Amino acid sequence: MKPKICLSIKPRSADEFSKLQIMAEHKGADFVEIRLDHIMQPLELKGLSLRTETPRIATNRTVKQGGAFTGSEDERFQILLDAAHSGFDYVDLEDSAENLCDKIDAIRSSGAKTIISNHNLESTPPLRELKEVLRNISKYGPDVCKIVTSAKFLKDNLVTLGFLQEASRELKLVCFAMGELGKISRIVCPIFGSFFTIASLEKGAETAPGQLTIDDLRIIYERMSLN
Repeated sequence: MKPKICLSIKPRSADEFSKLQIMAEHKGADFVEIRLDHIMQPLELKGLSLRTETPRIATNRTVKQGGAFTGSEDERFQILLDAAHSGFDYVDLEDSAENLCDKIDAIRSSGAKTIISNHNLESTPPLRELKEVLRNISKYGPDVCKIVTSAKFLKDNLVTLGFLQEASRELKLVCFAMGELGKISRIVCPIFGSFFTIASLEKGAETAPGQLTIDDLRIIYERMSLN
């Protein structure tokens, strides 16, 4: 099997938006996540999202969720909705978002698919809690469920991977642990059933702790005979 890689980029301007998308396309990523929360100026999304053929994911994280967006919730969602209307393939919505059902309906009406995500920035919960998080997410019927934890111990990799191996049999799920100690789960999560793993374009361009570059992942997968 060939692991799917989502390349996460964080453009800060319209020019950088286009530049990073083209670079991601050249890298041959299976998906590209655009971190819209890092853009420092108003951006007209229409057209910019259509310059490459790789499926695009629109993400707009608040500071509380580990991102950089500081505006209101209405402003944050409007950016995501604009991305959906302008041709993005997926929109990532946190399971804690206000009026989530209404937002899901709006995104789907635009023609985009939904990723409902849960990020634990503090730890990796026990298996029973991960299952409960998944039950809560899956009730919304997303196209992809995403559960990301933080590794404080090496054994946290085993928790996420064991959970993933079982849960991914029933639905599309992305799951791994962030942080230096979670790199193992980032690397092998596709082998255990994750819909994709997430990588950075290059060192220094990470959008979350513990991300490997897409080049490093490809080298590892080649050595594992997975490419």
